[in-house]
Amino acid sequence: MSNLKNALPVSVTRFMQTYLQALNVNLSDRLIEGVYIYGSIALGAFNEEKSDIDFIVLLKRPVNDQEVEIMKGIHSQMCKSNYGSRMDGVYVQVNSLGKTNEELSPYPYCAEGNLSIGHWDVNHITWWVLKQHGITLQGTPIGELDIPTKWEDVLKTLNYNINHYWFNHTKDVSNFLSDEMIEFTTTTICRIICSLELQHILSKDGAVVECLKMLPERWHPLIKEGNRIRTEISSKSFYESDVRRAEECRDFVLYAHQVCNENFFMED
Repeated sequence: MSNLKNALPVSVTRFMQTYLQALNVNLSDRLIEGVYIYGSIALGAFNEEKSDIDFIVLLKRPVNDQEVEIMKGIHSQMCKSNYGSRMDGVYVQVNSLGKTNEELSPYPYCAEGNLSIGHWDVNHITWWVLKQHGITLQGTPIGELDIPTKWEDVLKTLNYNINHYWFNHTKDVSNFLSDEMIEFTTTTICRIICSLELQHILSKDGAVVECLKMLPERWHPLIKEGNRIRTEISSKSFYESDVRRAEECRDFVLYAHQVCNENFFMED
């Protein structure tokens, strides 16, 4: 955990040390190849009040049913801390490096502190952030993992995100009515635009700052609205109507869809 102390508050460092101890005491050392942090922490944008703790545990072999139950127990114990319910991560085999959910069999994953079996957040962006910015907590250093993901792979993921996931959401404006969706949409779309423009992955907070510099002023109230929800939910909204806000959010996605396709890839 040599570089972890430079990236996290002391309380989070202690929390992760407790997690590592639980793994090492309860699971065989012949199982775990390494434990790593990616996401907002690795990108230098950890918010101690709101940010998730994104992690990847690489395994040397598949886990058995008994080990899955042990993992569930570990995360149940970790949830006694505030940080425990903000743990989001996956347990995948080391031979899965660079692979996406479409290529992977179901695996253990932790979402908001609860362990399940299935598919979670494993895509080329996951591997790229781990490769370029990840923090080694234990085991094989990231630089020795030989993660095959290239920027071209990230572009494919961003292409899918904007042309399928987000474009499909614009077909029903009610998708954008909630505060949570306004925050998620504005910060994620800003991140997609900035990633394509700058050719590296920014944190959501960093992308918001950059987009307020780069994008037309028409979108500034909506971007600030998303940031308001993200940082100080009790403050007054920039919009008098939730419906009008939802329509503006839908239009922002359509704007990003057009800009991304015109400038960075062919529309499907």
